[in-house]
Amino acid sequence: MKTTLAFFKNLTVAKKLLLILAPILTVLISMKAALIGLFILIVIDLLTGIRKSIHERHIRVGLFSKPMYMAVESYLLRKTWKKAYEYGIGILVVATLRALVFGGQETLINIGLANKFSLVELSVIIPAIIEIWSIFENIEAITGNNPLKKLFKLFPNFFKALLGEDKDKK
Repeated sequence: MKTTLAFFKNLTVAKKLLLILAPILTVLISMKAALIGLFILIVIDLLTGIRKSIHERHIRVGLFSKPMYMAVESYLLRKTWKKAYEYGIGILVVATLRALVFGGQETLINIGLANKFSLVELSVIIPAIIEIWSIFENIEAITGNNPLKKLFKLFPNFFKALLGEDKDKK
């Protein structure tokens, strides 16, 4: 017991900080593909949002079109940055809970789909679903068609089974 206390007593502040961050970083590194995917979705949402704004203002789109570049407003870019920051904080909080509170154990949750997801996976999946929905809303504002809504109408039985609505009827 004395050697354990001596070990922690002799650690520098930087080493103590790294000792605390190691489990959290392990969780985040194991999810790097999902985090990169979320980042890509945020960028696509940003680009479709810019295109939607340009479309609503009836500005001509062109690579060297000055009005197109003037249509991009910094407060809207700050909103995207804030959104990404809030998603990141939420993911970090859940990863910290998993790593430090639950001791790194997987807490699997069944949400009615074929697979069970851990809390950390859900903390990435939920913002990804929000971003996908936002991308399709932007596409709908530009083209008047929402491909995601058409998919729901095209395969209603598949989505009902996926969401577990058929189980409630039995």
